[in-house]
Amino acid sequence: MEVVALIDKVRKYDGKRPSKLKDTEPLEAYSGKTPEQLKNIMKTMLTARRVEREEKLLLRKGYNRFFIGCGGKELADCCFADELRPTDPFVGYYRNKAFDIHRGSTLWDKMLEAIGDARGINKGQQIPAHPGYPHLSIVTQSSPTGGHALEAAGIAEATAHPTPISEQSWTPGGRYPSDSVTLCCIGEGSTSESEFGRAVFNTVFFKAPCVFAIYNCGWAISVSVEEQFPGGDPTSPFRGYEQFGLKIMHVDGTDIKEMLKGAREAIEYARENSMPVLMDIRTTREGSHSGSDDQSFYMDPVEQDWHTYNDCILKTANSFLEDGVMTPDEIGQMWDDLDKEVSAESKKAVDSFTPKDTEFIKNLVYTYDFEEVKKTWKQYRDAYPHDRAARYKEWHEKGYFNKPDIPEQIGPMTMRFALNYTLFDLFDLSGDVLLFGEDVADFSGHMIEEKEKQEKLKGKGGVFLVTKNLQREFGNDRCFNTPLDEAGILGRASGHVYQGRRVIPEIQFLDYMSPAYQVLKDRVCTTYQRSGGVYKMPMLIRTTYGGYKQGAGAFWHSEGNLGTWMNIPGLLIAVPSNAYDAAGLLKTAWACDDPVLFCESVALYNRRDWEGIPMETEIPPIDELIPFGVAKVYDEEHTDLGIITYGATFQMARRASEMLKEKGIHARVVDLRTLKPMDEEAILQTAKDCGKVLVVTEDRFPGGAAATIASVITRGEGLFHLEAPVKLVTAIDARVAYGMDGDASCLPTVDKIAAAAEELHDNY
Repeated sequence: MEVVALIDKVRKYDGKRPSKLKDTEPLEAYSGKTPEQLKNIMKTMLTARRVEREEKLLLRKGYNRFFIGCGGKELADCCFADELRPTDPFVGYYRNKAFDIHRGSTLWDKMLEAIGDARGINKGQQIPAHPGYPHLSIVTQSSPTGGHALEAAGIAEATAHPTPISEQSWTPGGRYPSDSVTLCCIGEGSTSESEFGRAVFNTVFFKAPCVFAIYNCGWAISVSVEEQFPGGDPTSPFRGYEQFGLKIMHVDGTDIKEMLKGAREAIEYARENSMPVLMDIRTTREGSHSGSDDQSFYMDPVEQDWHTYNDCILKTANSFLEDGVMTPDEIGQMWDDLDKEVSAESKKAVDSFTPKDTEFIKNLVYTYDFEEVKKTWKQYRDAYPHDRAARYKEWHEKGYFNKPDIPEQIGPMTMRFALNYTLFDLFDLSGDVLLFGEDVADFSGHMIEEKEKQEKLKGKGGVFLVTKNLQREFGNDRCFNTPLDEAGILGRASGHVYQGRRVIPEIQFLDYMSPAYQVLKDRVCTTYQRSGGVYKMPMLIRTTYGGYKQGAGAFWHSEGNLGTWMNIPGLLIAVPSNAYDAAGLLKTAWACDDPVLFCESVALYNRRDWEGIPMETEIPPIDELIPFGVAKVYDEEHTDLGIITYGATFQMARRASEMLKEKGIHARVVDLRTLKPMDEEAILQTAKDCGKVLVVTEDRFPGGAAATIASVITRGEGLFHLEAPVKLVTAIDARVAYGMDGDASCLPTVDKIAAAAEELHDNY
């Protein structure tokens, strides 16, 4: 029913009219709410519906380009917002307009949001109904709604996590109180997504206080809930979790008395027991899925009528009229006042529309600024409470390190040791640092508490020992194993970041980032832009990548497809090739306010040389950070040829350059160190100085990093300095086969690099 017709129906109400109640009188039937509180709920519901109507009008006038409705969900929104504390985090979806308004968002906010104005809370970056309000504890929304459940589960776990958050954090002391309840609202269709299933599991497994509110209107666009779940019940897959503390509820979200009671019961259970609640809330859909949908095409007319006459606003109005909470005139006048106010705010927004331009949008994708990174690092360092030299002597005595010296005084080392030392420094620097993933801890299960038995065992500390002894020293609250669930690892990490920690999630192999792709691409890396810059996502994601594992990597442990990840806006990518760079870049990545994919070549972890070329280096002093987007150029005086590369293939290029010298060819070798940002200046300068450029990557050619590097030269002035076409040596367009012959056949090798360089030099 169109809202204007609904209000007209209320004005003509001719049922019983009991005497009007006092505004301050608690009403048992309404869970102790007073008429004043109930009127506020009615006002919010009407406001949300009137804003929705205005969005439709703006769409017809050409000021709004997209509409998606919240009609039918307003009552559940208001009941939750009324029962939760203002500081309880809310992770919603695009049907929660009434929740935003009841929490305190303004009509001005909603009008700017509707027209995509640059002054809006998310700077006009998202379609309507996707806001985020940090000051109202409302996390920025997005359209891929399965992934947000993992974030909600992560936030719920993070708020209850025992590790305190420092005053140096980007949200000092923590964003949300430790006894918070996280509310996650979701449509019944999105609960079929695998991320939702993992989110519910995680909150049960980690005992996290989260209420999952499924707004079940029966339809996911045109797919019936009966084609989603047995009996049309989205809670059915989770009943086995009840034995572990999950509370499952079914509530009528069209009935205010039942909805108020259900919301209170769910929130109290979650808060008192630090456990999750799964609620199937029956709602209606007052209008089609979105402006591009027409439910009359596929919905039974009888069902359409059910939705119309069970509209939560209509039913709530009738309940208020029958119980003397409000009169028809009061509701009518409330609507008239809102109608005028919304119209005025809408006109004001349209008349003063502020557009966006390219630079405005580009500035909302990354926060990275090296000077700001150094300030953040200094802030933590200035608050460092320990004597660092004494700490390393203590750790040496515990058997963690072979020498008692601070790392930068030890001398050349392998990349694995450089990373391990730097992680110890980060952990010691601040309690904000958590590191978790698969196999990262020294011990698991009951062995976590078996300290005497631990003393007799070496412990794991990562499959490549990079995180060795972190759990022993800093405890299982800060370095711990997770289930084999990459999406869950990043969702959990997001929750800790929202709470204020600078976390280091580990994805064991880049090959296995795939299950986390949606969470990474659509949630983690969009946070800054989709929130209009009001939320940051400082997350250091460590992963191993690439082949050259003595033939053992094969299909599933040899991925070097960094071009895939370069294509994700908002993600920075670092690829160190030696101990010095690994330590310096890791510190920068941790202190950066953007998500960073930190790629560690397994082939480089323990090697001291590459076919005779020394690889071990010392590491930089504790306060020396390496900037992103600044390549390191070797043999800069050489101009016969330029070889541009990164990671493991950099070491091969160095060896190849020595072989070329024997033939009188002097090659400059450029180690990019980071792929995003990329040092375009160094690339162009190499093209200008050398005239002949060879690009070498473990990535494959289609969509890979090599093509991007080459295009930096050929798309502009670099092209006019070339004496030959840019030549590429990449992995072949295949997954890496097993065995030493597989590596050699599928990936770049020293011989392939040397041969390609010689051909480029001699033939042009």
